[in-house]
Amino acid sequence: MNWNQFGYICRVNSSKTLSTEQKDELSTQSHLNMYANSGSHSKLAHNLVTQIASQDEATSQKQAAYYQCLPELVNEFKFEHKGWLSYLTIVFVIYVLSSLLYQSFVVPTFVEIYSKHTVSLNHVFDDYFTYWYVPIILLVLLLSVIFTVILKLKNVSALTELKPFSGLFKFLIPRQLINEHNSLITTLLFPSNHKKGVKASTPQTQHLAQCELLGLETQEEFKALLKQQLKLLNTHIKSFISKLVIVYGLVIVVSICLFVKAAYQPLFMLGEVL
Repeated sequence: MNWNQFGYICRVNSSKTLSTEQKDELSTQSHLNMYANSGSHSKLAHNLVTQIASQDEATSQKQAAYYQCLPELVNEFKFEHKGWLSYLTIVFVIYVLSSLLYQSFVVPTFVEIYSKHTVSLNHVFDDYFTYWYVPIILLVLLLSVIFTVILKLKNVSALTELKPFSGLFKFLIPRQLINEHNSLITTLLFPSNHKKGVKASTPQTQHLAQCELLGLETQEEFKALLKQQLKLLNTHIKSFISKLVIVYGLVIVVSICLFVKAAYQPLFMLGEVL
C-alpha cells in the first residue's frame, strides 16, 4: 500500500455519511487500484490501515480524520535522491576511465621506451602504478556505502518503514537523525496510541495531549507538528548527504593528485634519458 492509497482509505473511513457496508465496499482492491501507480509501497501505511480497520466505528472515523493529511505531507517533503546518485556515479566513472586508459595505453608506451635504455623501471614508475587499482577499490567501497545510505534515507523521508535504522545503519546514520525520526514516528502514532491518563513520551505528543484535554481540536495541530518535524528531518538528511559527498570529493581529489603525480614522473625521467 502506498500513501495515496492510504489517504483514500482515510477519506472513506472518516466519512460521517457512509455506512459500514458502504465503507467496506469502497475499500476493496478494485477501488484501491485507482491509486496504485502513485508512490512506493509503505509498510507503515499498511500498518496504520490495519490499525484503523481494527477499531470500532467512532474510533476508526476519528483516526482516519487525523491521518488523511499524511499523503500530502509525505509528497511535499519527499526526498529527491536521483541527482545525488547521478553526480557521484559520473564523477566515479570519469576517474575510473581515466585511470584505465592511462594504465592500458600510456604506461605500456613508457615501458617500451625505457626498456631500450638502462634505466630501471622502478625509478620511472612509483608505487601508484603497481597498486593503481587500490584507490578504485576504495572508491567503490565508499560509493557503495554512500549509495546505501542515500537510498535508506530516501525511504526514511518517504515514511516507508516504522523502524528503518537497524543493523549497520545504527552506526552509519547520525544519532541526531535517528532521534528526529523516532520523535516524528511517535508524533505520527499519537492518534492511534494516545490514551487519556497515560503520560506522553515526547514534547510534541505532550502538547497534543494537553490540547485535546483542554478541548482544542487537535487535527490541525497534529498536521502542523508533523509538517514541522518532516521539514526538519528532510533538512538534516540533505545536510548529512552533503557532508558524505564532500568526504567522497576529498577522496577523489587525493586520488587524482596521486594519479597526476605518478603520470608526470615518466615524462620528467624521459627528458633525462634522451
